[in-house]
Amino acid sequence: MSDLPPNIDAILASIRSRMTEEGPPAEPLTPPPFPALPMIEPEPAADPAPDLAAVRLEGGGMTLDALLRSTLEPLLKAWLDANAPEIVERLAQAEIKRLTGAA
Repeated sequence: MSDLPPNIDAILASIRSRMTEEGPPAEPLTPPPFPALPMIEPEPAADPAPDLAAVRLEGGGMTLDALLRSTLEPLLKAWLDANAPEIVERLAQAEIKRLTGAA
């Protein structure tokens, strides 16, 4: 701390002395009161939510249901192609063990 200008040393010394002094406890800080907000009554819904399968996307005749199917179908097919043989093999072996009584 010798590199610091003398006024900084004096400030730090003052802070240290205040931190170590035993004095009256400081009053706890209390936040200002939260302003009251006006109550807003919700408007009753005119129509229930539309059926998502019947929602038509703007700019085309494709429904949301058709869009999801066209997006998910290739992903599900790829996952099944990669994982179905292992799943079927495991289930078949478990069923054979169950039927033959093998432990």
